[in-house]
Amino acid sequence: MPFSKQWQAQLSGRYDHYQQVGGALSPKIGLTYMPSKEVLLRASAGKGFRAPSMSDLHRPTVYSQTATLPDPVYCEAENNDYSVCADNWRTRRYSNDKLKPERSRQFTAGVVLEPGQHWTFSADYWNIRRTDLISEIGDDIILSNLSKYGNLVHRDEDNGIRYIELRKENRGAQKASGIDITADLHGVKTAWGRFGGHLSGTYVLGSKIQTSPGDVFISNLNKFVTDGVVQRWRHTITLDWDNGPYSASLSNTYSSGYDDQNSAINTDDGSVVKPNRVKAYTLWDMSGAYAVSQQFKLRAGIQNLFNTSPPYSNQAFFFLSGYDPSYADPRGRRFYASANYSFK
Repeated sequence: MPFSKQWQAQLSGRYDHYQQVGGALSPKIGLTYMPSKEVLLRASAGKGFRAPSMSDLHRPTVYSQTATLPDPVYCEAENNDYSVCADNWRTRRYSNDKLKPERSRQFTAGVVLEPGQHWTFSADYWNIRRTDLISEIGDDIILSNLSKYGNLVHRDEDNGIRYIELRKENRGAQKASGIDITADLHGVKTAWGRFGGHLSGTYVLGSKIQTSPGDVFISNLNKFVTDGVVQRWRHTITLDWDNGPYSASLSNTYSSGYDDQNSAINTDDGSVVKPNRVKAYTLWDMSGAYAVSQQFKLRAGIQNLFNTSPPYSNQAFFFLSGYDPSYADPRGRRFYASANYSFK
């Protein structure tokens, strides 16, 4: 909707409907203002909708175990000796055919600058709130708050834990905000070919999660909480070069460090692991290509150029020791090659 040469609005809406779950309209409105060719201001607001998956609704019961966690009831009888009263307790994970969809509302505001023909910069503030999160209560939260969640811990006649019930439910909320930053350098011609570069990064200002409605929000920014962490800063940087049929690129991905989970227990002596801060994680990739013709192109590259190992983590949520598999890759340096032919 162009109001003038400088002002423009965008209106959109999406309607989703899922059998058994229901439907919702997700509207969005955007506004842009361009006072000059070099400057653009923009803002948007909208709502979101995510239906539960078939697995969330109808998955068969999954039998598993917790990480090594203390049972407060057992520990009280054993003078809090974790070498005796901490164990990998059995769990039963249930789906839930009564789940409601997650809802969200979000807004953004930002600026795009183009100071020259080779440069483009942008910065956008974003703010998101999600409600009715589809999740399970963490087994560590259940055992640390038996006064509230004790009904989820099923015990035998000796008051030992038979299993912990973990059920998909609509629980709590999440709110987060941050700034997305991009910078582009393109089409710089030199005697050695054309060069370009791209930076895409996110600086998170805040991230908090709530276990259940009415509970206090807990920050998981730069701190591992229950099942994950939100890092303060993440970026990808790519440098490009091409000269005739030859081209190459070098890229870097980076995630900032954070405070570890620091709750794993050594059952040999009952000690809790030494507090750890996970170091920043950075990887470099490189590739090169040769265009034999307009239709035929060869490419080869190296992923994890410097064979970097994941930073050490003592997290106890995943059953993989020594690192966090949700964002780190243990495979080391890898080589690849490809050939592409386009029929025209």
